[in-house]
Amino acid sequence: MLRKFNLTDPDPLPGRDARKILLLVEFVPADADHWGIFESMRGTSWAEGIEEVPAEALSHALHGRFLPLVRALGRDPRASARRITDEEGVCALHKDCLTWDADLCRPGGIKGSGKKKHGPPECYSPPLAEGTPGNTVEVFQRVVAAWKEGRHVLVVRGDGFNLA
Repeated sequence: MLRKFNLTDPDPLPGRDARKILLLVEFVPADADHWGIFESMRGTSWAEGIEEVPAEALSHALHGRFLPLVRALGRDPRASARRITDEEGVCALHKDCLTWDADLCRPGGIKGSGKKKHGPPECYSPPLAEGTPGNTVEVFQRVVAAWKEGRHVLVVRGDGFNLA
């Protein structure tokens, strides 16, 4: 089950704003050989934007210690979106769309100079094979939306710990 987390550093350095980390997380057991709901993205350019992290790193962050999670996060989520290949990223609806724009209608798309518009738009449809189950399409759309928001997409492996 996908979960969104918004974490804010409870103890920022003096004179600095609190660091915020936005996450979209899928939890899998420590001994699992799959990525849960993200399994259909493995082996594609989409997988490069999904980080696998130990549950302990997320547990530390949930208890106010961000460093282990920050080390595991990797690149900025928007940069991950821009790494999707054209074959795997250009909107499936582009041939019939009146507003389609090659620079915008893909993961990590950007249009304009100065005040830039970030894509893809809400109508984006990933270019998946015909007959792909609707829940798989929805997962791809949720990942694209997460990257657009600046959310890191994670597979969290294991149980972590709880100090409570």
